Amino acid sequence: MCNPLDKRWCVVLELQQSLQHLTPGSLEAEVAEHAISLAINSRNSEQNLKFFRYDLIRNARFSLKRTKARQHRLWQKVASATPAWAEDTTPYASSELESQLRLMLSKSGKQLNQCFTDMLDGKSVASTAKAYGISHRTAIRLRQKVRQIVQAYLDAQEVA
Repeated sequence: MCNPLDKRWCVVLELQQSLQHLTPGSLEAEVAEHAISLAINSRNSEQNLKFFRYDLIRNARFSLKRTKARQHRLWQKVASATPAWAEDTTPYASSELESQLRLMLSKSGKQLNQCFTDMLDGKSVASTAKAYGISHRTAIRLRQKVRQIVQAYLDAQEVA
């Protein structure tokens, strides 16, 4: 399939194709994106295609894990040095906010409420589209509409 000169680009192509099937922002997608970056910028020799791909993914995972740990330590240092502002919240505040948002969304249609539920459950755009028998693009538009309505509601609450 790939001659020895194209091994690196075959791995990049495989990673890009796998990236298309992953949820944007997920850990797997971040690993794939970082592995692509490593493949393009790598000085490693690619003796075996499968081992090269495996090494890239392993190195990307390790690199992201190190970066997140470093960021977490930094945030802890900043948080400990920064005076805190605390607000007493009631346990029902989040459920009350969710019910108010659902009421706002139900005025615009049933599908928006269902899409909102999927977003809260962490489902992907593809699973939302499949569950409701709509196109991927329509599911993306529904999510954008949900975000717009929620943002408008939250902006109105800030003003009040």
